[in-house]
Amino acid sequence: MQINSIIRYFIITILIIFMLGGIAMASPIPAEIKSVVAFIFVKNEEGELIANGTGFFVGVKNPSSSNSFSVYLVTAKHVLYKPNTTDFLDMVFVRLNKKEGGSQIGVIPIITEGEKRNVFTHSDSSVDIAIIPFLPNQEKFDFKFLPEDMITTKEAFKELKIREGSDVFFTGLFTPYTGSERNYPIVRFGRVALVTDEKIEWQGKLMDLYLIEAGSYGGNSGSPVFFYLGSDREPGSIVIGSPILKLAGVMQGTFLDAHEIKVVETKEVPIAVSSMGIAAVVPGYKLHEILFSDELKGKRGF
Repeated sequence: MQINSIIRYFIITILIIFMLGGIAMASPIPAEIKSVVAFIFVKNEEGELIANGTGFFVGVKNPSSSNSFSVYLVTAKHVLYKPNTTDFLDMVFVRLNKKEGGSQIGVIPIITEGEKRNVFTHSDSSVDIAIIPFLPNQEKFDFKFLPEDMITTKEAFKELKIREGSDVFFTGLFTPYTGSERNYPIVRFGRVALVTDEKIEWQGKLMDLYLIEAGSYGGNSGSPVFFYLGSDREPGSIVIGSPILKLAGVMQGTFLDAHEIKVVETKEVPIAVSSMGIAAVVPGYKLHEILFSDELKGKRGF
């Protein structure tokens, strides 16, 4: 009886450790996940290429073929804008890692109208997502794409029981270190901070967003954000099995807070802007709605 009590105590203790361990107990992310990311560059006024944001690849399977996909580059819409405007650039530059080593930069024209249009956005202009049909040479470049079943629809979101405290991470460009020879995406971890049925105000507009407790940095815009659901994904219980990995959405940016700075012997009041440690994510179901819009289904034929 005493031995059984010790065993029961040991099991209960282990379960409590797993329940309370949170992100410290989480498994490392799959190494391949960083291969879905590409770095997006633009030209500055001097004609120099500067890192501007992150893109990632998703694929929609042709139901009539087992190995045929339409592949798209996804990013935040504002990554494709001219500085301080909502006008699209004429072109952007995408850097991809090569299988043989090193990397290569290619140009993508930005065409938003006409028969050659290659940039597609949501019918709701407040949705900060843009997608471009783009399939790099699979023999030359070291990249992967996310299948459509990894994208959370509204229905899937409810089934996954996502709530405040659920683990998330994102991977993308870190402008202080872009890598000189190859892309080296940074990975940052956090938790869901707020899920709401109401729209959230962002830069003067009401938008559908998730908020996550994770610091976003310049260049992270457009990064894929993932739900990483472990053994505690069922409220009040422990689930045995591998973590569930789903695309939560697209990184829009960080929330900033403005503080007055008092200056001696002057009437001016400068403003300091600091990160609140909260980032905004455009929900994955908004990406799903673009990918399966009538327009894109018509263009790819399925």
